[in-house]
Amino acid sequence: MSCYPVHNNTPVAKQVDSIYESHLDQFLSEGEYKKFNLPHLYDHQRIDHSIKDVENDPSRGYVNLKVYSVPNLKRPNVNEIIGKVDFEQVAYKGDVFGPSWTTFWVQVEIRIPDAWSDYEQVIFEWDCDNEGLVYTEDRQPAQAFSGSERTEYILPEQWQRDHNIHIFYIEMACNGMFGCGSTDQIAPPDPDRYFVLKKADLVVPNLQARALRCDFMILQQSAKEFPSSSWQKFRARQLCNEIMNKFLPEEGSSIEECRSLAKLYLGEHIDSENVEETNTNQTKVYAVGHCHIDTAWLWPFAETRRKIVRSWTTQLNLLDRYPEYRFVCSQAQQYEWLKEDHPETYERLKKYVASQRFLPIGGSWVEHDTNLPCGESLIRQFLFGQRFFKSEFDIYCDTFWLPDTFGYSSQIPQICRLAGMSRFLTQKLSWNNINSFPHTTFNWVALDGSQVLCHMPPADTYTADTNVSDIIHSVSQHKNLANDQAGLLVFGIGDGGGGPTPEMLEKLRRCKGVANTVGLLPDIKFGNSVDDFFDGIFKRTSNAATLPSWVGELYFEFHRGTYVTQSELKSAMRKAEFSLHDLEYFATLAFIRIPNFKYPFQEINQLWKTTLLCQFHDVLPGSCIQMVYDDAIPMMQNVFQSSEKLIKNILDQLGFRQITNHNILPDYLLSTLPWNVGGVVDESVQASPVSFYEANKNPNILARSDNTVKHPARAYESNGCLVLRTDKLLVRISKAGLIKSIHDLENDREVLDLKSGINKTGANQYVIFQDTPLSFPAWDTEIFSLDKYRLLTEGKAQLYETGPLKASVLVETPISENSSIKTIISLSGFNNDADRPSVDFSCEVDWHEDYKFLKVEFPVDIHAEYASYETQFGITRRPTHYNTSWDIAKFEVCHHKFADYSEYNYGVSIMNDCKYGFSVHGNLMRLSLLRSPKQPDAHADMGKHYFRYSLLPHKGGLSPEIVRAAYKLNSLFRFVNKNSIETNTEALDFIRVEGDESIILSNVKKAEDENAIIIRIYESLGGKSRCRLTLRNCGIKSATKCNILEEDIGQVNLQKDEADCSLQIELRAFEIASFKLTL
Repeated sequence: MSCYPVHNNTPVAKQVDSIYESHLDQFLSEGEYKKFNLPHLYDHQRIDHSIKDVENDPSRGYVNLKVYSVPNLKRPNVNEIIGKVDFEQVAYKGDVFGPSWTTFWVQVEIRIPDAWSDYEQVIFEWDCDNEGLVYTEDRQPAQAFSGSERTEYILPEQWQRDHNIHIFYIEMACNGMFGCGSTDQIAPPDPDRYFVLKKADLVVPNLQARALRCDFMILQQSAKEFPSSSWQKFRARQLCNEIMNKFLPEEGSSIEECRSLAKLYLGEHIDSENVEETNTNQTKVYAVGHCHIDTAWLWPFAETRRKIVRSWTTQLNLLDRYPEYRFVCSQAQQYEWLKEDHPETYERLKKYVASQRFLPIGGSWVEHDTNLPCGESLIRQFLFGQRFFKSEFDIYCDTFWLPDTFGYSSQIPQICRLAGMSRFLTQKLSWNNINSFPHTTFNWVALDGSQVLCHMPPADTYTADTNVSDIIHSVSQHKNLANDQAGLLVFGIGDGGGGPTPEMLEKLRRCKGVANTVGLLPDIKFGNSVDDFFDGIFKRTSNAATLPSWVGELYFEFHRGTYVTQSELKSAMRKAEFSLHDLEYFATLAFIRIPNFKYPFQEINQLWKTTLLCQFHDVLPGSCIQMVYDDAIPMMQNVFQSSEKLIKNILDQLGFRQITNHNILPDYLLSTLPWNVGGVVDESVQASPVSFYEANKNPNILARSDNTVKHPARAYESNGCLVLRTDKLLVRISKAGLIKSIHDLENDREVLDLKSGINKTGANQYVIFQDTPLSFPAWDTEIFSLDKYRLLTEGKAQLYETGPLKASVLVETPISENSSIKTIISLSGFNNDADRPSVDFSCEVDWHEDYKFLKVEFPVDIHAEYASYETQFGITRRPTHYNTSWDIAKFEVCHHKFADYSEYNYGVSIMNDCKYGFSVHGNLMRLSLLRSPKQPDAHADMGKHYFRYSLLPHKGGLSPEIVRAAYKLNSLFRFVNKNSIETNTEALDFIRVEGDESIILSNVKKAEDENAIIIRIYESLGGKSRCRLTLRNCGIKSATKCNILEEDIGQVNLQKDEADCSLQIELRAFEIASFKLTL
């Protein structure tokens, strides 16, 4: 006690927490006090290329820039530039480059001063606030620039020693990481955006000062983020203050002392990968680097190809510098583009894949939308993706990686398991704007009971910055800590590409040091793979048996407008998907029937790749800029046209001439559906618009009848209404075009209810809603939009066709001064007494609106707690009430070909040929038709639109009849004549499916690698079912059940009967099954 003073004449104030914590911001600030703080010492030396006064330019002889301006918005590759063009225009800092989307190439000539030869590192610092890529003289990508995130190119060490002049090149794109939006990120691109060259400097960095910056960042974040009850919080702040007091801007040697103080908290080994493993915390955070590159979004596909090489070249450099670093990246399409554009970089990447440090993930062709593509498209995403990864890297992906997609349809787990994947990662449901999704780590279960282990990173991002808060949130926001105590942290700049930065990796080392030295942070696993992370969960949870489950769709409570936006692309996609189905069907038939037929694999695969590309999760949903749709819509139209051209050629080889000339009358109609679709068919190529076709024994070829029908359709006026009538339906339409009654004559039941609900005007009521969401106009529509609407009641109706094949009424309805809709409402005659007729609608809309949403509604006399919506390979049921916030959130939902609203003994289905948005609440069924958002595409959906929908009343609940009717509405029937009298129509009798009618023949194709055919079927309504699958005159030798990668998973008993063979098949509810039949 002798050292303890008797008197105290030096009072010490208690620190005011808020003031001392805020004071820490000054140390790293580039503001007014920069010269007193750490940024003052970031550089040892700098040659500032800053003025156009050549005589007085301090960089003269050290940095010289020359520019080539690429004309006509072209994006030439490096081989078209280096050695091929003249660099004549001298450039300086302060020069302006543009306008938007133009490309410049800069030749950089540098010489490092002799006095710099002993420094540890010299960098070239470049900032033009846009994207760029360094190429070496031998034309190899070396380093990306992206404005503030990446500005440094580390120069080769030998350049400091040889005193020579060296040259490299910068490809400069006049767009930012997020395109060229003007007022905000998602605004339509500004066509006249220009970029100013801010930096083009030679720099000797003070590496210790820059390391201290990372030290201090983590200390300061610890002081701010740790709880006030922890000693670690105050120890971090104490050390920060000691560092600031120790730091002397005029004495660089003080940095070493400051770093020594920091290491008391961060640990001694933070400057290398050898941060020791001493943390015994059972809560673990696995950190993995990632670079999410939207395959198109606020930039076109062509710019994405450049983003890939910029991002991945930079990540390969980081893999060289940080031995513990692992990087994951998805989307086989992007790997293929890199292989095509930069084969040498691709080979460099493959070496890192082989060493398991650059990790392909996801298993799909692109990170696709899962709401809108058809079921077969979802399968092909995995078939093409997994086959690419297998052929290029000898791996199959185990994890489906889809962090940014707008909701997840109910059969994804089953499709994943059929593609060899048992794990799934997303985080998008953290964006829900009504309910918080209750799980982080759980089993996601499909309609058929198949499951995948799902993890949603608790930090709620796939672009984490590796701050202390990211580590903390990876635990504090984990919703299943009672089941498992591990979270995945996915870090790196994303969406526009980029990936992790050196600073992120340095911060992660220091966070790991904090966890090991003072605790409080969880154990950080840096250097493990995503597979390692999931393997650990399986191990700790008895193979996931102790985890909770979520059954059915992962409905995203946000971005509901994407079911409708960019309707022209959605329509083109639906047509292309059905055409590709038919192309493979006819090509497979020809492969079996015609000796030496050359199956058009290359052509078909290219059409599929284009289709899969356009299903990227911003493209098909409609959330891209106009430039993307200027590409994507013609691409999908070309898929359809090319597919139809191939079909026409195949049919010709099969002996049938497709009729496209209205002067020639077709004798036959071809169908790829294995059930009879006979009836009235519109023939738009014919002078006579409708004909009646009937099948005999073979449902795939229907013959033209004499155009008389047993049950004709009629149209007439009665009591001030226009009437459409058959022997089963009576439809009354007002002179304003509204349907006042649909009477089911067979069941003596009125279908509509114009008394009890909100709609008392009539069915086929078009409604315009004010559509001004809180954010993201192309993505979102909000529930409050349902409160402000206008009924379109000023239509004019007239008789159009009077029967007997077809009776119709034409309705012309003004929407506004600029927009209108024409609708043909029709009934068709029929022969079969068992046929169930529908009310059909064919629409042409001229659409020129601002922030409006067009829907059509049908008030029906049905009351049930849920409606059934067709989704891929099954049915998804949603509530028709608003009991809970979860029910409220589903005010707009996604469907495919039909939605059904049924009671026990009666129901109504509404089918469509290209629409995806729907809602059923109370007695009102609403089909969503068109939107008119103005961001990020200012002209989204403007112009002409054509679509069809049908209303089908039916006795009983949802049945196979509805599924089949929806397929018929969407199918592409082809009119043909025989090429010669020898043409055998029996050759078209190919596949028969007999048994439970809920089993649907989904797709037929040739096997990818074997002399075999693949037949895919599914159970469509949710019950165990059986069928007999028969192939006629096909010469099948053996059959196996296979997965969607066409790998055998089980033997099947093949029964042969003369030239035919058959399989007896049993499917569980909603099962998808594929069979390989070897020839």
